[in-house]
Amino acid sequence: MWDKILTFLSSLWGTLSETLIYIGTPYDLIFALLDVLILSFIFYTLLKIVRDSRAWQLLKGLIFIVVLGIVSNFVGLTALGFLLSRTISLFAIAFVVLFQPELRRTLETVGRTGFKIVTNEDTSGGILSYQAIEALVQACGEMAEKRTGALIVIERTTPLGDLADQENAVEVDANISATMLKQIFYVGSPLHDGAVLIRHGRIAAARIHVPLTEAYHLRKDLGTRHRAAIGSSEIGDTISIVVSEERGTISIGVDGRLYTLDNEDALRMQLHRLLLPETTDKKRRFTIKRRSQPTEYLQSGPARKTKAGLAVLSALLAVIFWFFVQISVNPVVEQSYQVPLLYTAEESLEEKGLAVQYRIMDVRVALRGRRNTLDSLSNRSVSAYVDLSQVEQAGSQECPVQVTTNSNRFTNVDSVSPGKVTIVVRPINEEGSK
Repeated sequence: MWDKILTFLSSLWGTLSETLIYIGTPYDLIFALLDVLILSFIFYTLLKIVRDSRAWQLLKGLIFIVVLGIVSNFVGLTALGFLLSRTISLFAIAFVVLFQPELRRTLETVGRTGFKIVTNEDTSGGILSYQAIEALVQACGEMAEKRTGALIVIERTTPLGDLADQENAVEVDANISATMLKQIFYVGSPLHDGAVLIRHGRIAAARIHVPLTEAYHLRKDLGTRHRAAIGSSEIGDTISIVVSEERGTISIGVDGRLYTLDNEDALRMQLHRLLLPETTDKKRRFTIKRRSQPTEYLQSGPARKTKAGLAVLSALLAVIFWFFVQISVNPVVEQSYQVPLLYTAEESLEEKGLAVQYRIMDVRVALRGRRNTLDSLSNRSVSAYVDLSQVEQAGSQECPVQVTTNSNRFTNVDSVSPGKVTIVVRPINEEGSK
């Protein structure tokens, strides 16, 4: 394992001087840059998702083990390197298990975004009507006033049918009304334990259980209901509303973050922004106005320095990964070709009153380039020649052998044998006298 990593690093270091071979023509350079940019975006998205979960600590530990293993092999700590190599092998097997929540969230995000691109439809608004939103606001306001705990999960573009199909869930299928919601979350009601699911503008089910968030930087005084609200908002673009039984406050969960609202009007404003159709050409993004003393339970996102650090790290990982793929899939190799030696521009010597005598021979040319490029070349694709237009006077002279290929891919001439040939140049009149 470590031998392969060290071999890869040595190959990368040894081929940095041959960057042009990997990049190729300007046309290839454009696609290489596009490839790296897309990879950087993917890595940045993954790191940003992982950063707000416990998987971030696992990732840092994994990077530490990899770096320690490489250093131990460089300095000759073979036993430690062997142990860490086996550890990496186990991590490779357990990768899907360890990062399953992050992979699920990433695939949900990609699927939701990709669907919008393909269908060109706007599904971000029009989830609930004004009457339904007013019923939600009224119910949450009255439950907050009476310190009645509640959790409401609202489906948008990410389907939540699996929540309604849970074994303990109770199908309701009723219109959204403040009375119905207050009856469900009444302490004496058998349905108050769990969350209410709203789908297609109706109360679909009650007493559903949603996964708790795995975010590790939450406040310690948050209860299970608030953690469930954050966890449900991590399911695609789901929205959650939670009423605190202890504080009598109303909070809203969006994109894995929970925000405490000042009053019912603040809840109404945010639900209008998130659930009603857009009335202007330019969409407004979800925003939460900060008070003088912020009450968000979660951080509003990584700071600018953190974002810049993630962007730099993503670009670095993308470049390393790009080179790794190029070296693994289509490495730089050397290949030899036996081609006849040609002599060009003899007519230029006649204009100068000179004649040339040369020997017909074959030349061995060693080219260095990408394996796919060299495999596509044959002996007929490679030309070795001596340019006689550079000859200016009579006598015995050594001329360099030059090489060209008919490929539009970049290649290096590693060696030419022989590299020079001797020719004899005489005046034409001297040739005629003889």
